[in-house]
Amino acid sequence: MTETNNLKMAAAERIALIEESNVFIAQLPQPRSFSGAFDVQLPVDKDELNAAIMGAGIAGFDKNMSKRSKRIVKNTYMYADLVALLKYPAASQKEQRYNEFMRLMKLSGWFAFSEPYNRYQASSQKLSLDNVALGILHAAVGVAVSKGATALKVLSNVADTTMEALKSEPEALKLFENNTKKAEGGNFCMSTALEGADGDITMAIAAVQYFAQVQPTKVLFVEWSTSSVEIYNGAATMHMDEEDYLMVEPLILKALAEQRQKALTYEFGVA
Repeated sequence: MTETNNLKMAAAERIALIEESNVFIAQLPQPRSFSGAFDVQLPVDKDELNAAIMGAGIAGFDKNMSKRSKRIVKNTYMYADLVALLKYPAASQKEQRYNEFMRLMKLSGWFAFSEPYNRYQASSQKLSLDNVALGILHAAVGVAVSKGATALKVLSNVADTTMEALKSEPEALKLFENNTKKAEGGNFCMSTALEGADGDITMAIAAVQYFAQVQPTKVLFVEWSTSSVEIYNGAATMHMDEEDYLMVEPLILKALAEQRQKALTYEFGVA
């Protein structure tokens, strides 16, 4: 992985760039409500469980993470994802969207190492996108060598158990599918995170975009023919000290509140 422009940016500059993004999304029409898309009301997200759907993202958290650290991950991810999608909504803008997501994560306080956005090379004639995402994520986790073998094992195990838990959570899966699928395909992210002894947070992210000749009923946990789907992917490992987030937190929370119809999260898994 390569370092993603991690030179320390002055606080005033970071705040100004976040404010600039907030002005941009505030001028856009409010996104359609998801209220009619579900048979049950989404539960209140209290950051108590160890997995969540965040828009088109699947997040897994180590059981030892604090509520505060989980909230930081959710807030920064949802903010970067929302702004990037609103700025670059077209399928042809996949690389710009990923780069904007990474830029906003950095502005939010993450120190990131990122893989370039590339065409995914399948090794067989059949695949499932859940396994594709896990494979990309495991590769990203493996690059975070400074965290030690124990931490890397935790990040990998969290990713596996999160994806397995999603199979038995129909409402979480419904929200994910609704947010992921587009007319020509779809895109989603998967992340895994842990909190260090000093309260610092480490996260790995895998981003997947697919273009399908025929949109299937389901995205995950189904078999795809490699001849019928075109896949692109990116990956990153990130590290954050909470102090780097605090200065922009009010601006991020304000933007998420104003875009609350789309900034939905759904907890699942276990406490």
